[in-house]
Amino acid sequence: MFCDRFVSVTRIAFVIVTVVFVVLAGRELSASIRTASISIVAERIERGETVADDVVTKYALRSVDVVDGHYCRSDIVAAGVTLVLAQLDRQNVNVNYDAWAVAASSARQYLRYALSCMPTNSNFWLRLAAVQSTIAEEPVAIAGMMKRSVVLAPYDQVMVLTRFYFWNDFTDATLTAAKRALDSDLTTMLKLGDRCRVNATIKEISPQLRPIFDQTWTSVGEAATARFRQRCSK
Repeated sequence: MFCDRFVSVTRIAFVIVTVVFVVLAGRELSASIRTASISIVAERIERGETVADDVVTKYALRSVDVVDGHYCRSDIVAAGVTLVLAQLDRQNVNVNYDAWAVAASSARQYLRYALSCMPTNSNFWLRLAAVQSTIAEEPVAIAGMMKRSVVLAPYDQVMVLTRFYFWNDFTDATLTAAKRALDSDLTTMLKLGDRCRVNATIKEISPQLRPIFDQTWTSVGEAATARFRQRCSK
């Protein structure tokens, strides 16, 4: 009799676990179906394919489905990030300020949601800092975002070189507020970066970044920087 009861409990547990897995699988399938078009358009943008402005606008607006659906799956969230940033990149603040303001606000809101799902994503912190700087450069806030990006991916060459692009565009106030993180990125880039990729990245340095860059160049020493004088094949 005891054995029968044990078998019954085991069967009940099995049924419960099966039901849970079916429900979870159903939710994942539903999420994939609802966001399939967003993912497809995002993949086309990431591959460098031509995507019409009206298509980007349409699917960037649909990224709200990701937030409303509380989807935190990395591939779905990342697709939404690609779309809202593409939508913002295509706006011209001098031509249509209202459209730019809406796109910038939407991108910031979506990136905050993305980070609530993936707070350790260095790239999302970087993108949020960049978007915030286009809306209103708040040095302390932006510096905090950049610091998080550096801490989360201090030696990832792609991230370091990508961050340089944004460091190069920030104001003196932001560069000063984030000096430790900036120094870390510049030192890593000059000591460990691929010389050809680094040379291409530092081809143009903004006036506000130049003194900091030159100071770091000197501090890392001739042994580290001499290799950048070698020519790179085309």
